[in-house]
Amino acid sequence: MNGYKLWEKTPNTICEGARVFTKTFHFETKNPSKERLIRVYIPSTYDFDNPDKRFKVLYMLDGKNLFDDYTSFVGEWGIDEIIEEMIRNGESEGYIVVGVDAPFDGDDRMLEMIPEELVPRKVTKLPNAGYASLLGKFIFETVKPDIDKTFYTLSDKEHTGIGGSSAGGLMAFHLGLTYPEKIKYCLNFSPAFFLFRIDSYKKYLDRNFNLNLPRQYFYVGGVGFESWFIKRTKETYVYFLKNGYTNDQVKYLCDMSQEHNEKAWRIYFPIALKEMDK
Repeated sequence: MNGYKLWEKTPNTICEGARVFTKTFHFETKNPSKERLIRVYIPSTYDFDNPDKRFKVLYMLDGKNLFDDYTSFVGEWGIDEIIEEMIRNGESEGYIVVGVDAPFDGDDRMLEMIPEELVPRKVTKLPNAGYASLLGKFIFETVKPDIDKTFYTLSDKEHTGIGGSSAGGLMAFHLGLTYPEKIKYCLNFSPAFFLFRIDSYKKYLDRNFNLNLPRQYFYVGGVGFESWFIKRTKETYVYFLKNGYTNDQVKYLCDMSQEHNEKAWRIYFPIALKEMDK
């Protein structure tokens, strides 16, 4: 299994029939923590004896929050349960989902998910722009080739997505702009666009936008802290529409009843996945 080990730590909340494998990678980041755990969900339909049956792959940030309540910060997304239900309902043959863990320190996580060309607002504790290019390079030049070598994947652009929430939602969006030749769609949940000065952010969009970018799904809630995400996210959605994207290529959903947490993202994850991966 090329160094991947079945996640058997108990108790856990991995759903019946699904399997999660893990492997530790060295990541040459500027952060102090340079060991990064990768978590790989394998659907119940996966057959290790049948290399001809291959699966689409979704890469997601903050991997420890995706599959298991016991490893998550404030509750899991339930990605394994959602995809297994899609399989049972005949809506999908299944996906391989690759979760990339973040560093434990919150500021380190933020720095790692901020594009170098954006400048954080002064109200944040971050002293400078981040180093998202290092994380992007790690995912697409180290992790993805290893996943494609180890598991039965459909490795081309048409079968590859990226997703995340909050700073991870910002990072998913940025990776779509940086690696459009590798990604079909981006699932941007509560993306933290509000962190940046509006002039810097608009220049960033103008520099990186083209009509060959991945399909985009933008989600935000509206309760408490989550309300900070609405204005800039909607502006980004409108920017795509004004510059030539169709309603099939870019989607926006705001649920004013939802807070900033995995419980909300879990509700809209299957909707976003079905919309974007058509």
